[in-house]
Amino acid sequence: MKKQILLLCLALISLGAHAQITVRGKVTSATDNEPLIGATIQIKGSGNGTVTDMDGNYTLNNIAEDDILVFSSIGYETQEIRVANQNTINVVMEEAQELLEELVVIGYGTVRKSDLTSSISTIKGEEITKVTTGNAMDALQGKVNGVQVTSGGGPGTTPKVLIRGVTTVNGSDPLYVVDGMPVGTNINFLNSNDIESMEVLKDASAAAIYGTRGSNGVILITTKKGSAGKTLFNFTSSVGFQNIANPNMAKASEYEQVFKARYTNDGRTPVWNSKDNITDAEGTDWWNEVVNKTALVQNYAFSASGGNDKLVYNLSLGYFRNNSQYDVGYWDKINVRLNTEYTFNQYIKMGFDIAPRVESWDNTPNLFSAAMSMDPTTPIFKPEEEWVDNHYNNYARSYNNQEWNPVASLARQNAYSREYGVIVNPYLQLTPLEGLTLRTQFGANAHIRRSDAFTPEFEIDQLEKSTYSNVSREMKEWLDWNWTNTANYMRTFDDKHNLNLMAGFTAERFAEYWVKGARDDTPNNSENLQEVSAGTLNQQATGNTAYSTLLSYIGRVMYNYDGRYYLTASLRTDGSSKFPEGNKYAVFPSVSAAWRLTGEEFMQDQDIFNNLKIRAGWGRVGNQNISNSAYLTLLSSADAVFGRNPSRVTGTTISSVGNNRLKWETVEDYNLGLDMSFLDSRLNVTFDIYQKKSYDMLYRKQNIFAVGYPDWNSQVTMNIGSMKATGWELSFDWNDRITNDFSYNIGLNLSAVKNKAVKLSGDGPVNTGGFNSDQIIRNEDGAEIGRFYGYVADGLFQNLSEVYAHTDEHGTILQPNAQPGDIRFKDLNHDGVLDENDKTYIGNAYPDLMAGLNLGLNYKSFDFNANFYGTFGNDIFNTTKRLYAGTNGSNVYAGTLNKVWHGEGTSNDIPRLTVNDNNLNYTRVSSFYVEDGSYFRCKLLQVGYTLPKNIIPGTNLRISFSAQNPFTITNYSGMDPERPQMGASVIETGIDWIAYPNPRTFLFGIDLKF
Repeated sequence: MKKQILLLCLALISLGAHAQITVRGKVTSATDNEPLIGATIQIKGSGNGTVTDMDGNYTLNNIAEDDILVFSSIGYETQEIRVANQNTINVVMEEAQELLEELVVIGYGTVRKSDLTSSISTIKGEEITKVTTGNAMDALQGKVNGVQVTSGGGPGTTPKVLIRGVTTVNGSDPLYVVDGMPVGTNINFLNSNDIESMEVLKDASAAAIYGTRGSNGVILITTKKGSAGKTLFNFTSSVGFQNIANPNMAKASEYEQVFKARYTNDGRTPVWNSKDNITDAEGTDWWNEVVNKTALVQNYAFSASGGNDKLVYNLSLGYFRNNSQYDVGYWDKINVRLNTEYTFNQYIKMGFDIAPRVESWDNTPNLFSAAMSMDPTTPIFKPEEEWVDNHYNNYARSYNNQEWNPVASLARQNAYSREYGVIVNPYLQLTPLEGLTLRTQFGANAHIRRSDAFTPEFEIDQLEKSTYSNVSREMKEWLDWNWTNTANYMRTFDDKHNLNLMAGFTAERFAEYWVKGARDDTPNNSENLQEVSAGTLNQQATGNTAYSTLLSYIGRVMYNYDGRYYLTASLRTDGSSKFPEGNKYAVFPSVSAAWRLTGEEFMQDQDIFNNLKIRAGWGRVGNQNISNSAYLTLLSSADAVFGRNPSRVTGTTISSVGNNRLKWETVEDYNLGLDMSFLDSRLNVTFDIYQKKSYDMLYRKQNIFAVGYPDWNSQVTMNIGSMKATGWELSFDWNDRITNDFSYNIGLNLSAVKNKAVKLSGDGPVNTGGFNSDQIIRNEDGAEIGRFYGYVADGLFQNLSEVYAHTDEHGTILQPNAQPGDIRFKDLNHDGVLDENDKTYIGNAYPDLMAGLNLGLNYKSFDFNANFYGTFGNDIFNTTKRLYAGTNGSNVYAGTLNKVWHGEGTSNDIPRLTVNDNNLNYTRVSSFYVEDGSYFRCKLLQVGYTLPKNIIPGTNLRISFSAQNPFTITNYSGMDPERPQMGASVIETGIDWIAYPNPRTFLFGIDLKF
């Protein structure tokens, strides 16, 4: 009996020892006592676990008392706690200094930020999404040192991005790499809400691993991934409106006075076709008729992420739409992205990412100039008794100038595109040995675009008509793929020697197919007949197929000793189908080193520096941005007329001249950097100086006119140029927490770069920017690019005595056609004649300094963010100053009568009103048009409030109000000092042609997590 009782007791004890319990608790941060959302709690030795909710709470069921719970969260020390007999386990997590050294994505791998030897800048996704924009690069403006981002205002406009200046005429856009897959030079297709982080590879020692297309820098984009635990949902939305400042043009009455004054000042009778003494009420405000006061912008994003110890996922859906300031014109896109990763075991991992999208454009016209220039005495429509069935004919023709009716142009706007695309990016990763990782990734980017356009038949008068309607349809298809294979090996020896090796190869193929069909003269302008088959005249069909390929071998060695001495070397060999046999391959090496002085024994007793590191790097990157057939001489069909009785004969002729000696363009880069931290790492300072120089630049040179090359204007690509960019960068970042309720951060970055044309074509200066049969910009060997070249305006003649006094040394009047109120031009070479020899450099489109200022404040549930960006020392050639002249009957700025010279002493800037303009005040390229283009713009003001968690339990809801581009500090008189920097090319920029300006945007946003 005793034996049976003993066995029963042992069974009860055993049962009690293995009893299953429920454990609950809360995880908070030791720094601010705030709940940690998404912290992971796992049962040690198993894959079972959970994550904390919005309040930091967690629950685990069926836990044995002898289990050990592992608490972890990014940036915090991992803790292990034995359950024992506890049903409630609350954990306070301490920040882990070594984990705060965030991982930075580099080419084909990652590295701790503290171990970088190159110049790489990182920006997190939450910084990008503070700005509502269709292209994530717009959000980088002023936040990344050395990166000049210029935004264009229209829907779907791609921003211009310059990383550390200009070293080539063959495009300036950096290479974008999304999740390891190169996707080209435009990321309009990408949903900003999907971005986890961006890394900007600024120097060649970082970018050389992408040698083929790295000469303009590389931007690595990592999209959001899932993590094990409870599924987390996130919905964000921002909706608002944009507006553009009214340029304030003259109303009808002032326009009449200006128009007539131009004639009477020249002693002529005004040729006036409108009613005399017209009132403003009888006129037309063309700006208000053409340009809407507001344009809707909206952005929505929803995501769900989660998983378990085997499968993690992130699914997102986004919609963005931006209307133009006109009744027509918009850009929208729908994005879906699914990122998954499945871990089979400790050796094998596989991922599959897919991102389909749909983009649509209703083409946005550019009618700002027309709306500003149109005669305000002209009505929108003809009198009703003159109307006809074709309503496009019923618009009025300008009474007093040749400007086309902008409201009519807007009504005829009918061009639309839609694009369907998908990126697929599967990968397989093997870890056969500790420290060795093998990865193969095959990415494909396919997209198809259909573009339809219709121009109606109309006749407003003989100078404003289209005799035939035209309808066209264009189909384009792109299919690019990239296959990347890498092997990474990481090993630490004797706790001090850290080695990271990488080797691999990539293969890429780019294919483009397009076909276009068009016809004229549809039976009428009916929407049902806007099809190519409905056209009856001039049938046209064109099409082409283009391919190019790349094959590359890559390798890199990274070594550091005891966290003090760092050395990185990489090598990439690229072969491109764009170059002829013998020159297809090129080698792009790089090497960089760093020394962390604060790791040395002699620095241990100092209390000034928390971190002090010196970096130096050198590397070469390449450029192949030329035509696929640049090295081939091509033939095409041509017509010729022969015989006594002329007849047309179809033959063959040379259509383009090739160069079978072409080779890679190479950019060589030197960088020296210094990283410093002070005051318990609250203040971080980074300084870099660099030089980039291109060799064998690919340049389209004028071909020799010779027998066999009948096209006198043909060009041939050659390796004959060189450009150089020299600059510096300095950034300050301050982060501090005053109390648990209040923290703030301040960031200031300053940079400057000089862009020099060492050699261009060798045929003399390259002039560009056509203006009245002249050129605005001159680029010449050995000098800075983008400089304006023209006459020097030396004020206005105030009286006849000044006109007669402006003579050469022999008393010859230099400007015999001038009158008081005309511009005085300088005779720089003192030869008594104003001609080409008196031109000089009168301005520079590129800034002397770029600056970004970023502020952030957090107080309890409130947050505030402000971003500013500016350029200083750059000039703008402001063609809009012609609107003071009223040339050819153009409308003028309001107040022109008082601003122009109208008597001695009334103005020394804006010339008198004249029809003849015999002094060429407005037709010469001169410093009269050049203005200081410096500006400092507030890019973002945002106030947010996070609702208390007890209002909607289990959720985290933040509401915000944002103002983007709310104000700009500048002396520039044009519509937008930023927009002219977009330019037609890197050697033709800084000219204000009245393009779509950057609007002000006001948004209300919500961010809901549950």
